Amino acid sequence: HYYITNNLSCRMTNSAEEEFSEGLLSIVKPAIDNVDTQVQTLRTTQAKLKDCIEHLSADLTNISDMQKDLPNLEHYVKKLMSIKRRVTTVNNVLTNVQDRVQILQTRVTKEQARKRTLLSAS
Repeated sequence: HYYITNNLSCRMTNSAEEEFSEGLLSIVKPAIDNVDTQVQTLRTTQAKLKDCIEHLSADLTNISDMQKDLPNLEHYVKKLMSIKRRVTTVNNVLTNVQDRVQILQTRVTKEQARKRTLLSAS
């Protein structure tokens, strides 16, 4: 990273470096924003799904407890709990992805600010 940055700095004028930085940011930032938006939407959907599964599981357990003549619903409750665990796992992965995207977005913004500061000081 240092070698590439140093090499680019030696070869580029401040104006060219700023244009390169702006161009790179204009390519990367929309992709980061898009991923962040999609992850947030998916996390919201996953949370709603988890809530629905919890309610359905509770309802099935209550029905099973109240109606002794009905077929045993325990098998379906276990399936729902398994799905709930998988949804929770996916939600955790999405949280980690979103955290990484936010870190990347922060780094890009800081680098852009640093470049502007260097150019304005010149």
